Amino acid sequence: MSGWVSLFVGGWLASQVVGALVYALSAPAFLVRGQASGVAAGGVLQDRVVALSAGAPLIAIAVWQIPVWATELAAVALGTTGRGRSWRTDLGLRLRLVDLPVGLVAGLGAQLLVGGGYALFGIDVEGPARSLISKGSGLGGLLGLVLLLALAAPVVEELMFRGLLLGGLSRRLPTWAALVISSAVFAAVHFQPVQFVGLLVAGLTFGALALAFGRLGPALVAHICFNASTVLYLMSR
Repeated sequence: MSGWVSLFVGGWLASQVVGALVYALSAPAFLVRGQASGVAAGGVLQDRVVALSAGAPLIAIAVWQIPVWATELAAVALGTTGRGRSWRTDLGLRLRLVDLPVGLVAGLGAQLLVGGGYALFGIDVEGPARSLISKGSGLGGLLGLVLLLALAAPVVEELMFRGLLLGGLSRRLPTWAALVISSAVFAAVHFQPVQFVGLLVAGLTFGALALAFGRLGPALVAHICFNASTVLYLMSR
């Protein structure tokens, strides 16, 4: 378990390399001439689901993102394999009935706090997400966005950031330090400077839930509600 932080770092870096390779090989099939170079310039070190969305169809976003998530899940698996070990026992990947209302309230509460704070200061943080959401036209597009952003992304990110990273740090550092550091990393690796504070608040919320309940269930539900509310709000506008 002491190597979870190293697995997180290695898994995240490996996922970026894999994502860059998949993008380089497949981008010409999805982007028109002259588009690929501009999008690729910021592609390796950004949240691929948002940063690479300009000019690409929704299927392309999935093609670029799924290998990234698969690589990160492989890192999680490396840290939770062996006799008597599992994601359930080691990382606390358990869901109980009480996690649903707790996660719902926490996720929506964090969303209201973040959205209200940005609105109070007149900061527009919807641009990148709105570009991606615009691709979700029709029932198929909506389902695709929900699966990508509101289900797949929260599961992978909770296993990585609250499972491996927070779990590893909390065994070496005071709880508050582990929470702050893991949340700051969660916000930073999205590479969206304007959204950093909002993502930090979200990360602190999810991390606090994981620590308080000793499992990922409440944090996972909160993360799903946080992301899903964003998708539904932007699609309704």
